[in-house]
Amino acid sequence: MAGFGPDPEQQMILDATFALDRQGKSAAFEVAAVVGRQNLKTGVMKQMALGWLFVTEERLVVWSAHEFRTAQESFRDMEQLIESSSYLSRRVKHIHRGNGDEAIELVGDRRLIFKARTKGGGRGLSGDKVLLDEAFALQPMHMGALLPTLSARPDPQVVYGSSAGLMESAVLRGIRDRGRAGVDERLAYFEWCAPPPEQACKDGAKCSHALDADGCGCDKPELWQQANPQLGRRISLDFMAAERRALPPAEFGREHMGWWEEPVGGLVPISAEVWAACADEESQVQDPVAIAVDITPDRTKAAIAIAGRRADALMHGELVEHRAGTGWVVERLIELAQRWRPCAVVLDPGGPAGSLEKELNERGFTTEPTGGQWRLHLVGTREYAQACGALTDDVTNGRWRHPDQAPLNSAVEGARTRPLAEAWAWSRRHSEDDISPLVAVTLARHGFATHGVTEPVAPFALFG
Repeated sequence: MAGFGPDPEQQMILDATFALDRQGKSAAFEVAAVVGRQNLKTGVMKQMALGWLFVTEERLVVWSAHEFRTAQESFRDMEQLIESSSYLSRRVKHIHRGNGDEAIELVGDRRLIFKARTKGGGRGLSGDKVLLDEAFALQPMHMGALLPTLSARPDPQVVYGSSAGLMESAVLRGIRDRGRAGVDERLAYFEWCAPPPEQACKDGAKCSHALDADGCGCDKPELWQQANPQLGRRISLDFMAAERRALPPAEFGREHMGWWEEPVGGLVPISAEVWAACADEESQVQDPVAIAVDITPDRTKAAIAIAGRRADALMHGELVEHRAGTGWVVERLIELAQRWRPCAVVLDPGGPAGSLEKELNERGFTTEPTGGQWRLHLVGTREYAQACGALTDDVTNGRWRHPDQAPLNSAVEGARTRPLAEAWAWSRRHSEDDISPLVAVTLARHGFATHGVTEPVAPFALFG
C-alpha cells in the first residue's frame, strides 16, 4: 500500500522479525542486519515500522539513531511513505514535527517516535519495538539503560541496523560474535561481507588496499557482490568503481567489503623506539614505592613490579620477579613489603591475580588505610583505564625510566589494547606475548600516583 515492497533479502529479514513462537510471541528478541550503506538495512527498518504500526498494531515503536540528523531524515522518509497512501494516511491522528520531538501518532493510541541517542545513555528509548539505527555507535550505557526497561513489555523486540563496526564498536561486535557463532536462539543475525583481507588479497593481511595495491580484494567485483546484495539492482557497478576511487581504502573496506575495524593490533600506544629511549640501566628509585602483581590467564606465570620516583623527579618502574607458577607470589610479596614498606600493593580483582585477595587479607594486606600492616589497593575498571593511559603519557612524554629488562621490553612490544568505554586498556587476548610484566608495572605506577608521598604543602593561615 505504501509502494515500498521488500527485496528478497529484506523479505528474509522480515520473515524472521515477524515469526512467532508456539506461545504467539515474537521468536526473535533481537534482530541485527549488518551490511553496507544503500543496500537494505534502512529500508527494512522502515518496512518493520510499517508492519508494527498498521499490521500488528503495536502501541509504541521507537526509532533511534546516533545523530539527530539521521533520526530526522528517517522521520521524513516515514512521513512521506505514510502520506503517499490514502489507506495509511487516514489512520494518522497527528504528526509531530517539533525539533527533537518528531513522532507519527495513529488513531487507537499507537505511536512511532524518533530519538537521537544521547551521551547520557538510553533513557527515553524504551518501547514495545525498538529500532537502533547506526548501531556501530552503540555504547554499553545505552544498552544498560534500555534493555532492563523492556522486561515489562508484553512482547519486546530490539533491531540493530549498521555497517561493519568501528574499532570502538564493542556493543555491535558482541552482537556480531553471538550471531556468527549461532549460539543465541533468540537472535536473528544477518550479515553481508566479503572474505577477510587475508583471503581476499594477494598480500593477505599486509595489503594496504591502496588503489595501486596488486591483487587487492577491494578491486574484485565478485567480492563487491558478496558484500552488497543490491549491486546490479539499486547500486551500479560504475558507482561502486567510483566509490573505490573516491573513498579512503579503510572506509571502502568497511562500507563496501564489510571489513570490520578490529582492536587486534589496531592500537599500539607505545612504540618500541619510544620505550627504548626511556631505558636507563643505572636508574634507581627512591622511597616510597608501590608494588603490583599480575598473573597470566592460564596461571603459568606471574609478575611483580615496583614503581616510584627518582631523585630527578622522573618516574621509574621495573620488574622485580617474573617466573613460572603462582605458589611463590604471596610469600614474595610479603618479603618485598617487609623490605620496602610500600605505600600500596596493587592488583586487579577482576583479573587472574584477583584470586590472591583473600589470602593477602589474611596475611596483613588490607584495603583499609590503617587496618593492617600493608595497604592493598584494588583497581576498578575505570582506574585501570586511567592507569594504562597515565603510563603511556609518561613514556611518550619522556617522564619514564626503566632498567631495560627483556621480559618487560617484550611485553611492551607485543602489547595490544581493547576498548574500555571511551578509553582503552591492555588486552591479554589480543597481545602477542605475555604482558603480565607490563600490567604489573602499569598497576604499580598507578599505586604510587594514588598513594605515594607528595611534596609537602606550605602552611597557610588567615589572620583577622
